[in-house]
Amino acid sequence: MAKKKRKLPEKKSNLGLVYAGLAILLIAVLLVYFFSAPGEPQEKLPTAGEYAKLNMPTTYEPGKVKIMEFLKFDCPHCYDLDRDMPQLLDKYGDKIQVTYVPVVWPGQSTKSIEAYIIAEQMGKGEEMRDALFRAVNEDKKDMSSITVLEDTAASIGLGADFNTKLENNDAREAAMSNLKLMNKYGIQGTPTVIINGNLDVEPSIANLDAVIGSLLS
Repeated sequence: MAKKKRKLPEKKSNLGLVYAGLAILLIAVLLVYFFSAPGEPQEKLPTAGEYAKLNMPTTYEPGKVKIMEFLKFDCPHCYDLDRDMPQLLDKYGDKIQVTYVPVVWPGQSTKSIEAYIIAEQMGKGEEMRDALFRAVNEDKKDMSSITVLEDTAASIGLGADFNTKLENNDAREAAMSNLKLMNKYGIQGTPTVIINGNLDVEPSIANLDAVIGSLLS
């Protein structure tokens, strides 16, 4: 009588090992993603000069120094800094980027800010800034007067288009944005110089030179 062949047990699929392998693969992918994804911007702090670090995001970029100056046209210290700033621009050239943020205190007219913004939009920002500083600090003009602002604009070659924009409040919203930025940074005096978004730097030319040189070294 022939013996019956014993049936071998079927191999069980090892689902546990498959799932474990998939889990390991998923973890590896996540680790690669998180370690390669861009994190917080790198930051370099000055090793020279006087400054205070603010609790604000950095805008640091290697080989570049970004300067934001809060100023008032009727501020004599702002006028002094404006006349000295070309020293830094000449020394560092395109390694520094300067953004001027004219402001006023609560209750004051924003018309001088608007005049500067309109002139800047028309390619005459630098000329208008200088002219406004001179008009108020040397000629003692009233910067809340539209007539004075239009005369100041005329002195640098701006005419009817500028006047229309100023009289129609075209730059009113942009001027208010300056004041919101002032409040965001808690500005209480001018000039205030912010470097790379979060460094409040003592605004003398010698100190700015020390800080900028350190950041670029």
